[in-house]
Amino acid sequence: MPKRFGKYTLIRKLAVGGMAELFLAIQRSMAGFEKLIVIKRVLPHLAQDKGFVEMLLDEARIAATLNHPNVAHIYDVGAFEGQYYIAMEHVHGEDLRAIVRQMKKKEVSSFPLEHALAIALGCCSGLAYAHDKKDLDGEPLQIVHRDVSPQNILVTFSGDVKLVDFGIAKAGRSTHEDTKSGKLKGKIPYMSPEQAQGENLDARSDVFALGVILFELSTGRRLFKSGTEFDTMRMIVEGSYPRPRTINPSLAPRLEEIIMRALEKDRTKRYQTAREMQGDLEGFIRAERLAVSSISLGEWMQDLFAEKLAQQKQMLQEGRQLAEVIAAQVAEEEAEATQGSGVRTRRTSKVPWILLALVVLAAGAGVAWLLTRPAPRPRARSGPGVIALESTPDGAAIWLDGDRRSERTPARITGLPVGASYTVKLTADGFQPFTQRVQLTQTEHLATVTATLERPSAMSYGVINVRTTPARAQVLFDGVETGDVTPATLGSIEPGVEHTLALARDGYVTKTLTLSLRAGQVEDFSFELERLPLGPREAILRIVTVPDDARVQFEGEWHDTGSPYEFRVEARRYRVIVAKGGFQTEDERLALPGGQVTERTIRLRRERPRDTTTTTTTTMQQDVPVPSGPGRLTFDARPWCNVSIDGARVGQTPIVNRELPSGRHRITCTNPELNVTRNVTVTIEPGQTTRQRIDLQ
Repeated sequence: MPKRFGKYTLIRKLAVGGMAELFLAIQRSMAGFEKLIVIKRVLPHLAQDKGFVEMLLDEARIAATLNHPNVAHIYDVGAFEGQYYIAMEHVHGEDLRAIVRQMKKKEVSSFPLEHALAIALGCCSGLAYAHDKKDLDGEPLQIVHRDVSPQNILVTFSGDVKLVDFGIAKAGRSTHEDTKSGKLKGKIPYMSPEQAQGENLDARSDVFALGVILFELSTGRRLFKSGTEFDTMRMIVEGSYPRPRTINPSLAPRLEEIIMRALEKDRTKRYQTAREMQGDLEGFIRAERLAVSSISLGEWMQDLFAEKLAQQKQMLQEGRQLAEVIAAQVAEEEAEATQGSGVRTRRTSKVPWILLALVVLAAGAGVAWLLTRPAPRPRARSGPGVIALESTPDGAAIWLDGDRRSERTPARITGLPVGASYTVKLTADGFQPFTQRVQLTQTEHLATVTATLERPSAMSYGVINVRTTPARAQVLFDGVETGDVTPATLGSIEPGVEHTLALARDGYVTKTLTLSLRAGQVEDFSFELERLPLGPREAILRIVTVPDDARVQFEGEWHDTGSPYEFRVEARRYRVIVAKGGFQTEDERLALPGGQVTERTIRLRRERPRDTTTTTTTTMQQDVPVPSGPGRLTFDARPWCNVSIDGARVGQTPIVNRELPSGRHRITCTNPELNVTRNVTVTIEPGQTTRQRIDLQ
């Protein structure tokens, strides 16, 4: 290698499995552009099985129609000289199995919960998209992954999550047939009970596998592991599953409920869709105010694999320099060949892919980039300039002119050209970013940056609360998906800067507005989204509940965003359940006519009071009227603290607009650096925001 394979050039072999071998390859296109991809080539002994090949290629073509940020894309399916292949997106990242191995190598004891949830959300989103995919005639494709396992979940160094090997099998094909052939088989420790028993599969099997992964990431323990594959399958089908909190007591009870529901043996009791599981995870993240972010996940990945990335960067630089030298030699040879003849020859197209091959071979796997055929570029200026950086606390991430560096403070950045200015930014979790502009001159080769990072205050940023009718509109802020759906609270908004807020929901016109907040400003927004015209087979159901904070179950999924609720669905008959503690549950069936909006007001009746002939303390307490409806709490401390509300940990200050039931709540504020703990009691009023700030010094 390198060698040609049809319209691709194979650079080197990446791996060999039981079904196929993987190659890093180059795809050539017009104007000299070259792009790295991965070729998955069927092994020779399987290529002779026509039934297997037809099934594989047919289903891979279906998977090639998937186009989603959380699904690695399939570009091409075909054959060359009797060898069948799939051309796939090359992902610059690592799979979960490699990530866990690297954590052990660096003695990282536990998987950060916020990153585990970010990965689970990405998987849910990709699975939900594929499960719901329809063909051009509008018929469901019924695609099921069947192998949701650590090897097939990739996390990029920019914090994206991608599922690979998607679409190899679809619902309706029994696992028994595939297992008997020995050609398509998922990882046994991540099989659902129905898959382990050879039953027909649907999307709920993938939900179970994702539940296994979330269990393992949040507890640090394997769920199904035994001495033999047969014993492992018996554990899945016949064993009793441990509850996550028995292994990791610090896990929130609500997250344990989500994991255990995904792991229900009876698939009718399991999450029926990945979208439903995603909704519960998002609700848990909002309620717990967890800092789940693709940016922080990417930074964590870069830190975890810093040595590998630095090595790749160095080899890539060496490869680029080698490419420049060769390109210059080729240009000189061409000039000599045409000198005196007066004939200008066109540069051969053979050079660019050879140069790229050299660069890729030098850089190793994990670097995807495009290369054109430009004239040789001069090398970047280098000089004696040095920037020395220190921070309190140590370990801050370093950004130079917007690019993330591999070093952490304290550090020295050397070899910088003088006669230039640089923007230095230091960031650390739980602290405000620090930015400073420095100048390197012919007389001042050394610039020193000394930063004391400060904890953010709730009053340092702006906050917005946004609601829509209908709820569950996707929230985009400054053009970036936040992962939130309405109603949502967006905190840590930079003040004094114009921002763009967009709210998008299928079937409705996207609402966009610009806003600028002052430091400490909390702004509430409420919008009724404009509906797109209804088709003859579409319907809208609008449910008004009394009281307005009752929950609604529609299509098997609970919604608790508050009245009114609105659903845009296919015109047919539906079951609607409305419930609230202290009230009798209403269960109705409604027929929705096509092309119309159906509005229904459902009033709940209070439950009958219990028999008071035997008066107890409990019944007396129940007779005391309690304010209805939730309120919000904004809590801050100087200098900072870990916060628990009613005994449940909720994170570090500042706590911004956290929704709480009305009534009295006990707040515990602990600063381990000062060895100080303070307890305060606050009263939450319905529909109001209570603000509390304490000084620990």
